Amino acid sequence: MTNLDVFFNPKTVAIIGASDTPKFGFGTTRYLLNSKFKTYPVHIYKERIFGQKAYKNINDIPEEIDLAIILVPNDKVLDAVKDCITKKVKGIIIESAGFAETNIKEYVEIQKQIEKLAQDHDIRILGPNCVGVINFVNRFTSTEVEFPETENVGNISIIAQSGVLGNVFVEWGLSQNIRFAKSITMGNKVDIDEVDLLEYLQNDKDTKVITLYLEGVKRGKEFLEVLKKMTKPIIVVKNGTSEIGIKAIQSHTGSIAGNDIIYDAVFKQYKCIFRVNDFYEMLNIATVFSTQPLSKGKNIAIITGSGSLGILACDKIIEEGLNVAKLHENTISKMREVAPNWVSLKNPVDLGPSQFITLEPALNALYSDPNVDSILFIFTIPKQPLVDFGFPIKKIFRLIQKLVEQFQKPCIIVCFGSRWLFEFISKQASKYNLPVIPSIKDAVKAFRMMYEFNTYLTSINRVNI
Repeated sequence: MTNLDVFFNPKTVAIIGASDTPKFGFGTTRYLLNSKFKTYPVHIYKERIFGQKAYKNINDIPEEIDLAIILVPNDKVLDAVKDCITKKVKGIIIESAGFAETNIKEYVEIQKQIEKLAQDHDIRILGPNCVGVINFVNRFTSTEVEFPETENVGNISIIAQSGVLGNVFVEWGLSQNIRFAKSITMGNKVDIDEVDLLEYLQNDKDTKVITLYLEGVKRGKEFLEVLKKMTKPIIVVKNGTSEIGIKAIQSHTGSIAGNDIIYDAVFKQYKCIFRVNDFYEMLNIATVFSTQPLSKGKNIAIITGSGSLGILACDKIIEEGLNVAKLHENTISKMREVAPNWVSLKNPVDLGPSQFITLEPALNALYSDPNVDSILFIFTIPKQPLVDFGFPIKKIFRLIQKLVEQFQKPCIIVCFGSRWLFEFISKQASKYNLPVIPSIKDAVKAFRMMYEFNTYLTSINRVNI
């Protein structure tokens, strides 16, 4: 184990403040005591919790403990940490809140003491004021989350400063058929911070893309150093752009937000990190990075059933500094062989209602075009004709998957329609590792970021040769 592996794959776990009544810690206790992870409940009064023997103190447990999860009230946390140090646990997750974020002198001081204990005793601590970790690979978690019954392991990892927000990311993402590897919430960061976690995830074989929600950075120099080493894309939301937002951060996790202009300059300087405006954009773009090969050029081909949406996509492509691909004459000829004479076959390729007969040959032609680097597929078939006429959506997605792998050109599917349509299309597409998102703007931005990231990787590979 590295010094952070214990948080994701502990052999033994102690829950200090375990609960079998519906309150804070109930879900975590119930899950872990019924999981494959050997877990010991600790409670000062109760003899048994969920039918298992409870211990009054972690030091009463007759086995070494890898990870301790602390759920007790804030005025009891310091003693619980000291007990963990005596027990020589390897890692601690403090989920209890009410420390520096309160700006109350007594609790600010307690947080400082916990921070000093971590430094003096070389023990790793996550939190306080967080919900800890979720590992989708082995299904270990320190928080209340329901793992899907079906296989849902992906390669997107989440680092979130806010505790509950990490769970919200996961819940929303799973509803959109987005697949995750790990999720970590940092809270007030007495010890483990974004620098530690970026270093860890850079070396994590299960992580391909990192999403980061940031309120502020304590170790600025180290943060810049770790960005220099990153070879995985980081999609970041940094808040605190307004004076009111900066003040709110202090009362949320006790962080110092810093000058947003400086953060913005850093994100623009380091080519592994991409700033986005909100969480929807963050996860939409992350799922594209996680499923598709990187764009090797700026030329985008658009295929759609709506000319209006195709024109909108053209505008967004130009805004992002990309190109609407000029299709090769041979490509247009191949599509003309099967398309009705009223179909527009210039880019954007507007198939209209002829999609039922022309979509498959059009996709083949566009992927074969040397002038095309990426495909934007704007899906516009409404529910009723999709159901009534039995549109072969699985066959189309299977074809796109094959073409993506063959030509190493990414495809993003933008689904424009009802909630039913989006859920149906995204569920089917996820089986073929294809991203479905609801925003043309986010799709085009993802193409631009993938092209920039590919250029960055190419440049550092040249340096290392």
